[in-house]
Amino acid sequence: MGRVKRGGKKFSKVVFNNRKKQFSFTYAAGKKAMVHYSQLGIGSNVKESWIDRETNGQSVGVRFEDGTVDFIPYDQPLALVKDPDFLLQNQIEILTARIKEAIRERKISKRYLAEQLATSDNQIQRLLNPKILNKNLSQLYQIAALLGLELQISLKAA
Repeated sequence: MGRVKRGGKKFSKVVFNNRKKQFSFTYAAGKKAMVHYSQLGIGSNVKESWIDRETNGQSVGVRFEDGTVDFIPYDQPLALVKDPDFLLQNQIEILTARIKEAIRERKISKRYLAEQLATSDNQIQRLLNPKILNKNLSQLYQIAALLGLELQISLKAA
């Protein structure tokens, strides 16, 4: 599984096509996303697009034919095309943030969690690190139970 990097340059290229009413976003990691203007709430033609240097390549600037300017953050096209790596990273960030919050609220040490799971402190650190996508679900379920939480995984039609 790949990682969606945070902090560095995200976009490497952006191209718009007013005839097809779509953007083609190319990411620094090589991913590509084609997004229709309507998905972005764009109803008019684009005059110019650029990778925004002020955000260190983490957004795209768009100038419309009427002169107005707007910006598209790096994660919006990935969310719109339902990129699996991006969605997984996002879900893991939400999950680990909630578990860390419960650990703080209940004043439970990571050492205690490691002892209860018969694992190392380092493994607990890896489980709670949102940048590491490969998680042991059994251990996450155990941590959730120790914190009085219920971990639920669900699927729904897109």
